[in-house]
Amino acid sequence: MAFTVRKMEETDLLAVQALFARMQTKQPVTLEDPLIVVENDAGELIATVGLEKANIYGLLRTMVMDSAKMSSSALVEFIQMALAYAQTEGVETVFAASQGNATLFELLGFKRQETDAIPNEIKEIEHYQTVVEQDGVSIWAYGCSPFSS
Repeated sequence: MAFTVRKMEETDLLAVQALFARMQTKQPVTLEDPLIVVENDAGELIATVGLEKANIYGLLRTMVMDSAKMSSSALVEFIQMALAYAQTEGVETVFAASQGNATLFELLGFKRQETDAIPNEIKEIEHYQTVVEQDGVSIWAYGCSPFSS
């Protein structure tokens, strides 16, 4: 199955809102949200993930997938495509948060980060501040650039 990954456009808003409703995601979606959308080869919107940029850093957030239309291998491909997309947007290091064990992030090459290793640009993002207050949250980093650590 082939996927297309791109920025959310105005014409995607209703489809994204419908996906969020089907997946029971309570977060509202607006055109101002920095979402990446994924379409399958039938042109159906099957996943989204937010990418908030802060200088050369990015924060992946609010990953929503139609699990009936995406296999686990497709999930890995989706995240890899989102990381490649982030790199085309000038992001050198992508951060993500997870609760509990995040084997998938480790398999994709993310490294767990201590709080003092997280750049201030990421710490200033409202979503980051909300997520890190939850119990059991780990922060992960992925170097998109061969020059990032």
